[in-house]
Amino acid sequence: MSFSSLNFEIKESHKLFISPFDRGFIFGDAVYEMILCIDGRCIFLEDHLARLKQSLASIKLIPDFKEKNLKDEINRIANVNDAPFQAIYVQISRGVQLIRNHLPEENLSPTVFITSIKIDDPSDRHKGISALLKDDERWLKTDIKSTSLLANVLNKIEADSEGHDEVILHKGGFLNEGAVSNLFLFINDDLHTPSLDANILPGVTRAKLINLAEANNINVIQRIIPLSEIDNAQEVFMSSTTKGVIPVVRIIGSKFDTDKPGDLTLRLREIYLQEIYQT
Repeated sequence: MSFSSLNFEIKESHKLFISPFDRGFIFGDAVYEMILCIDGRCIFLEDHLARLKQSLASIKLIPDFKEKNLKDEINRIANVNDAPFQAIYVQISRGVQLIRNHLPEENLSPTVFITSIKIDDPSDRHKGISALLKDDERWLKTDIKSTSLLANVLNKIEADSEGHDEVILHKGGFLNEGAVSNLFLFINDDLHTPSLDANILPGVTRAKLINLAEANNINVIQRIIPLSEIDNAQEVFMSSTTKGVIPVVRIIGSKFDTDKPGDLTLRLREIYLQEIYQT
């Protein structure tokens, strides 16, 4: 049995209902966060709340609740759902508007939905994934963690239909990120990642990995990365909240092809796992 929260009321998940007139349903007028929880501890919660606050500000949605109340409700959902490894999903829409109009009415009450998703142990050894190079056809405001994810869904469907795990998006000859992850490359033992002005999401895990790498004497370079450089990368990996460091062993559409995850990637992965289990 799972429990979720709708507008700060916790019930069994199957007993919750959201109005079909909710602007999140009609327009995708909503933002979200996904938070890793281990044994009831929400990892990097403050960082996720800060990004959620920025997303809300970017879409000009002013919450009618206190941040502490949201934080407390997230922790309650993490604890009431008895699973050692969870992803806590938080979605906030602009609210219910009975007459469909692109222009939102004033003084709408936001809809706040929080649920728990059971996930695998992030420490399970990852053999590496296959990724597909794709032109980035998403909208330009990828810094907002919007629920309008149709382009990402289509990318994942295409990758899966061809037997791959993820896509690596590029635009105008430069690398961006994955459909559900950020991108890193080791080149000459330095760690390279597309900078935030490369039309990417400011990933919480991405930021933590950059800090951890620098603290462990790994040189990190954030820059606009030409697509061609992926051919000669030593190692490639992706990062996400629920999976941490995800080694890439094959990239369709490039010359990058290896038989196993690289040593530098595995070292950084172990450093990251130590961090989240000690947080």
